[in-house]
Amino acid sequence: MIVFALLIVGVLVLGLVVALGLRRWTLDEAEVEARLHEPTTHKLVYAVPAGQDPAVLIAALARAGFVAVSDMERGIERLLVECGEAERARVRDIIEHVDRAGFDGPEMHVAHVRFEDER
Repeated sequence: MIVFALLIVGVLVLGLVVALGLRRWTLDEAEVEARLHEPTTHKLVYAVPAGQDPAVLIAALARAGFVAVSDMERGIERLLVECGEAERARVRDIIEHVDRAGFDGPEMHVAHVRFEDER
């Protein structure tokens, strides 16, 4: 009986730890997203081509040390990348050279990356 009670308590504690961890992760993501939407944050905005998974770009940028989030505006998927003006070329290079498997599977080839403030 004691073993069964300890097992139940263990499962409940594990569930609580997982729930608190997920809550912290969600709050951290919300803080990053809020910071990237502030007008004072220097960021680059890139319109993700139709069919491209923005998560692939976010992961590639994260590996290079950049913070990025996906955003939808007027039906257009955008990527907000926090960086200084001096890092513009590096961010462009990362986005241009990331492996680009589309949702349907075939590799996508994207022309020169243009950020929204360059139009």
